Amino acid sequence: MEVLSRFTNQELNHKIQSTVREERRATVEVLRLLREIERRMVYAELGFPSLFAYCTVELGYSEAAASRRIEAMRAMRDVAEIEEKIESGELSLSTVAQARVAIRAHERETKVKVTAEQTKSVMLQLSGLSKRAAEKVLVRELPVTLSAQPIPERQLATGGTRVTLDLTEDEMAVIEDLRRLQSKTQSTKDLLLNLARKELARKKRERGEAPPIRESKQTTEAITPPAEEAGHFSAPVKRLAWQKAESQCEYMSPSGRRCEARHRLEFDHRKPLALGGESSSQNIRILCREHNVFQAVLKLGAPVMAPYLPRLSGS
Repeated sequence: MEVLSRFTNQELNHKIQSTVREERRATVEVLRLLREIERRMVYAELGFPSLFAYCTVELGYSEAAASRRIEAMRAMRDVAEIEEKIESGELSLSTVAQARVAIRAHERETKVKVTAEQTKSVMLQLSGLSKRAAEKVLVRELPVTLSAQPIPERQLATGGTRVTLDLTEDEMAVIEDLRRLQSKTQSTKDLLLNLARKELARKKRERGEAPPIRESKQTTEAITPPAEEAGHFSAPVKRLAWQKAESQCEYMSPSGRRCEARHRLEFDHRKPLALGGESSSQNIRILCREHNVFQAVLKLGAPVMAPYLPRLSGS
């Protein structure tokens, strides 16, 4: 190991510049590897519900570092010229991630997809800019109203999340009117959380993940399960499967790792309907979205699924 104290100032400067160039090359190689891991869904095979979970748990990245690398990898996949800019240092991972967030916000508000050429134009304009200068370019090229801007979220050391929500005067008036009509005084946080809980419970009942509410002296709300469509599981079968899975994805990796996902769960046919499977209690299981897709790719083949998952086509 080199003894740095023996280096001259000029040698130290030369050494660190060389090391930084190597670091950037290594970063781009990491992004290339992540791109292939996502294309093949290696993370799903290993029992992770997302590429993000794989990066934070298996690779040990912090949540922020994982997000930046995933965003940069997908930007590099969509616009080939970005790779060279990242390796040269003209584009940082944080600037690329910042642009990706702005593009998604613009698409949500305008309902128009930003083309590859537009994305390329915006990304190249950000080359060599500071964070503040990049923000000005993004506001000009991808304008969104206040209500359409992404909501900042920050993980706290306590395990919680701090959410910063900016509301217009009209939007806040809706909150105030709703609070006024409530039977008890609630903070904005409690009001929104209670509404979210009610909507979550309703969605779970619709999907058969919770029993329907029965009429009683305490409540007059009666929920009628939606009519079952051909090929769909009945509500009782869904409830039984949900209880058996204990509200967790049932995928098990070859090494015995069970997926820990408890969100974005879906009912899956163990043997696909396309291959003669039935909608019976023996043929149902609970999978997260990613593992549902992964099983479809395994059983139906990547060529069949590629039209629905562009990332499967090409390398």
